[in-house]
Amino acid sequence: MPVGADEERVTSPLLEAGQSVLVAPGPDEPPWRMIVDLVQDGQITLAVHDDEHLPTGWNELAEVHITCLGRSSVYVIRVRVVRSGETRLVVETPHEGAVQRRAYVRVLSHVPASCTVLDADTNTFTSFEAEVRDLGGGGCSVLTDLTPRSGATVVMSFALDEDAPFVAVGRVLPRDALPTIGKPLTRVEFVLIRESDRDRILRFVLLSLAQHRRAELHPR
Repeated sequence: MPVGADEERVTSPLLEAGQSVLVAPGPDEPPWRMIVDLVQDGQITLAVHDDEHLPTGWNELAEVHITCLGRSSVYVIRVRVVRSGETRLVVETPHEGAVQRRAYVRVLSHVPASCTVLDADTNTFTSFEAEVRDLGGGGCSVLTDLTPRSGATVVMSFALDEDAPFVAVGRVLPRDALPTIGKPLTRVEFVLIRESDRDRILRFVLLSLAQHRRAELHPR
């Protein structure tokens, strides 16, 4: 994917030991969930989870794409592979031009969410149906039946895990002047969200992508 104007000169996020990342052989390939095991001497060692093993074909990879979730952005990093084993992958430290920053990442599983939008003229809230398409720590994009005005306040409730649902307050971002098919796509920036709830979003996104990878590898 070409780097857009708002993605230029992006500094690579700091990758630390113990951090979970998603690794894929290409931008459109199902990702593999891995952990940063060691960062040393210009190289990063990535390890698989539990008793998993990397696919045999990864021994021949020259580069991989790493998805790293930051506090409010999603980073996609293209790096060269130094060497690959059954359970570990050693890559070079990314250079500046290999990093893209995105507001959110495409979610490949259902996201339970309820939404209301504030009508500032009447001081009333209106509930609306929304299908979450993209999600990140800083916001989301949703397919909706109605089209909230740019700048409108949106209150969203998420039920992502076994814990109680949480609420985030967002602001509707300006809509891109692009043709749409079916429901309009609305982008929302979170302006009020607890850090612990932001962490829950990041964990949900990682697990969602990892589960999609397993489904791709082991179809029913």
